[in-house]
Amino acid sequence: EIVDFILRATDIVSRQHFGRGLTDEGVHILDGFTGTGTFVTRLLQSELITAQDLKRKYSTELHANEIMLLAYYIAAVNIETTYHALAGKTADTDDYEPFPGIVLADTFQISEADDSMDSLMFPHNNARIEAQLATPINVIVGNPPYSVGQTSANDLNANVKYPTLDGRIEDTYAKRSTATNKNSLYDSYIRAFRWATDRIGDAGVVGFVSNGGWIDGNSADGIRLSLADDYSAVYVYNLRGNQRTAGELSRKEGGKVFGAGSRNTVAVFVGVKGADRSGPCDVFYHDIGDYLSREDKLRIVDETQFDAVDWKTITPNEHGDWVNQRDDAYGSWPVIGDKKPAPGSVTIFTTLSRGLETARDAWVYNYSRQELKANVSRLVTNYNDQLEPFDSYCQAQGVTRRDEKAVTAYLAQNPHAADETRIKWSATLKQHLARGTVSAYSGEEVRRGCYRPFDVEHVYFGPMLNHRRGELAQMFPTPHHKNIGFLVLAPRDGTQFATLATDLLPDLSFFTYTAQFFPRWTYKKVESTDGELALHNSSGDVDEYGYRRVDNITDGILALYREAIGDQVTKDDIFYYVYGLLHDPAYRTAYAADLKKMLPHIPTPETRERFGQLADAGRRLAELHVGYESVEPYPLEVQLKPGGDPSSRETWRVTKMKWAKKKDPETGKNVDNVTTLLYNGKVTITGIPEEAERYMLGSRSALAWIIDRYQVK
Repeated sequence: EIVDFILRATDIVSRQHFGRGLTDEGVHILDGFTGTGTFVTRLLQSELITAQDLKRKYSTELHANEIMLLAYYIAAVNIETTYHALAGKTADTDDYEPFPGIVLADTFQISEADDSMDSLMFPHNNARIEAQLATPINVIVGNPPYSVGQTSANDLNANVKYPTLDGRIEDTYAKRSTATNKNSLYDSYIRAFRWATDRIGDAGVVGFVSNGGWIDGNSADGIRLSLADDYSAVYVYNLRGNQRTAGELSRKEGGKVFGAGSRNTVAVFVGVKGADRSGPCDVFYHDIGDYLSREDKLRIVDETQFDAVDWKTITPNEHGDWVNQRDDAYGSWPVIGDKKPAPGSVTIFTTLSRGLETARDAWVYNYSRQELKANVSRLVTNYNDQLEPFDSYCQAQGVTRRDEKAVTAYLAQNPHAADETRIKWSATLKQHLARGTVSAYSGEEVRRGCYRPFDVEHVYFGPMLNHRRGELAQMFPTPHHKNIGFLVLAPRDGTQFATLATDLLPDLSFFTYTAQFFPRWTYKKVESTDGELALHNSSGDVDEYGYRRVDNITDGILALYREAIGDQVTKDDIFYYVYGLLHDPAYRTAYAADLKKMLPHIPTPETRERFGQLADAGRRLAELHVGYESVEPYPLEVQLKPGGDPSSRETWRVTKMKWAKKKDPETGKNVDNVTTLLYNGKVTITGIPEEAERYMLGSRSALAWIIDRYQVK
């Protein structure tokens, strides 16, 4: 259904803008990512190609690439079978024609500046590649592959590099992106956008069904800005289906268009690039809607004529926003924190940090301190056991540059060392091995960490066995130093804003997605001029461990607030005012789009009364969120099955909690009864207020986080 929709769409826009459709003579069509030949096969079967055009299109004007040998053969057979059935030919006739337009090739690689063809081993295939490269392509269609990178350093399967293509991305999409981490811009499907845009030259049409994360993703602002410059018209049909969400957001996204093979947003993109362009790019957008099943979506697409779609015309703003455009007033307020603040700008916090990125959570987090020690000790031993073999490998191989690449090559030849059940590698741990660093377990590095909302575990906070610690060592320098701060869900499309206070080490993926931590204090190691620790000084603010506590609320924001509402404002007040404001439903609703694109910006309070209300609310919320294990329990009813012994540990052992079920009066289907929790087979908890499920922390409610985390798996 989607393939047919794209083919009809490209035919229509090509005729509208160039006066020629897919069937006209001289229009060369390339499926650069053919898979099983679906796009070419469906084009042959469509009514777009008339009988008199069929032979010409098949013989000279259709092209398809495939990198996998089996898929190449399947595609060739599918295309040839379809053509000969339409042409009334059979395989046993003398005029059987193989499809001359299919090439066994990496589409990206053959366009590289330094690509060398294998004319000796594959002369026939090489000739087809050269013919295709020499052909002016007018239309490119396809379903580009998705691959942003390996999920683990143990995979030893880093993405292939394409210097020419990646250079184009660097000069366009990446250059114009405001994102700090731009790795996702080299995902294969993004490469396909860049490659296809360049391949059609000055005029043509690109029709893709692809990951739709670029539509509103923060790191994709450079893509959107570039697309608006590259094309004269862009059509985006958003099929939704983003299942990297949970709860109500997930239900609104609806069914996964490609079934189990897709968890991302899926979108149809049709871009028209014209040499006669005048004025800005016309951007047309359509959202298929909420709560639609996969079957509903495919039916709608199948029944929809492209030129009958209720397109919404979008005027992109200067930031590259197409949908959910940000509020300019919001951007004028002080940002909560900035690692590289502009000269003269004012922020709320001096220092912020990503949560702890261990790259080996299964090894260095545990509910049991004893189990944690056993796991980390085993990891340390397994790592140290690789020091001598790696040294021997380097000597035997004549390795002069001992670096991460050398370690990767060593692991490729030693599967036992790359076994993830023995060692979880990361780039930083590989660097330690390259330098010959010896690891050792230290009980002082065991801390209490907040791994997920309301999920406290022991964590090993050693610098060598954590991949990235950010600035957290300044915030929790030793087990003896206390702090409080709040985590903010890093700007991200497809989820709801969230924040939560904690006095423990926070994890990077606290809300499943990246979290930024804003502490009340930082700590600075104090040393005397001769390098010795200065345990005492005239102000008496250095503690017994040699650290001075530093206020993390900036002097600039204190001065701004005192000027606005009076000198009685304190930095403690500001800390809790911000926390209260971030929970204010009116603020979250009004700036929902902005909170998905940038860290919170905080309006300067206009009245002392309003400031005091929010500061008081923030202080009381923080007390609840940090001290939730010691507050008065809510009066629920705990029901034990007959014979249950409340004094037995086995009565309270959890395998997996779940909601009870009830009938939906409208649909008759079973739905979650969020007032009743099936704790286990012996215990049921009732009397939970329904409104508790409204308290969301990112993609889940607070109770849903408990259900997700406290289970055996």
